[in-house]
Amino acid sequence: MGIILLPLFLFWAICFLFSLRIGYVLLKEEKLFVYKILPAITSIFLAFAYTTLSLNQYKNSESLWAFEIMSYFLFNLNAAVLYLAALLSYFTLRNRIKNPSIKSLIFIIALSISLGTLLGAFGSEAFMEKNNIEQTY
Repeated sequence: MGIILLPLFLFWAICFLFSLRIGYVLLKEEKLFVYKILPAITSIFLAFAYTTLSLNQYKNSESLWAFEIMSYFLFNLNAAVLYLAALLSYFTLRNRIKNPSIKSLIFIIALSISLGTLLGAFGSEAFMEKNNIEQTY
């Protein structure tokens, strides 16, 4: 199973690091404090909300496959499409965007999706232990 999951972990880790770079590049010329710290706080909050809401669907389960929650986060097609949309908008509109709100929105989407996916994948085992969910192999 590690042959399948490890490349996906690396993919989402690279997406997370690139999201940080997007935030740095898009927001470095902004002089207002609001356009620098508020998008970071918002994206971290949305990442935790995405993780929490996604994990809540498994809360009432009695037993799960050991990699089911991790696979849900790593193979989530909606998250990948949303991240790729933010990535493509960054590459195509980076030089044309003058509005700092749109720059912030691209950063928020990219960082919250990648961070939320990593948090969900890494926190899946702790979630299963906390809710007394039996792991099956």
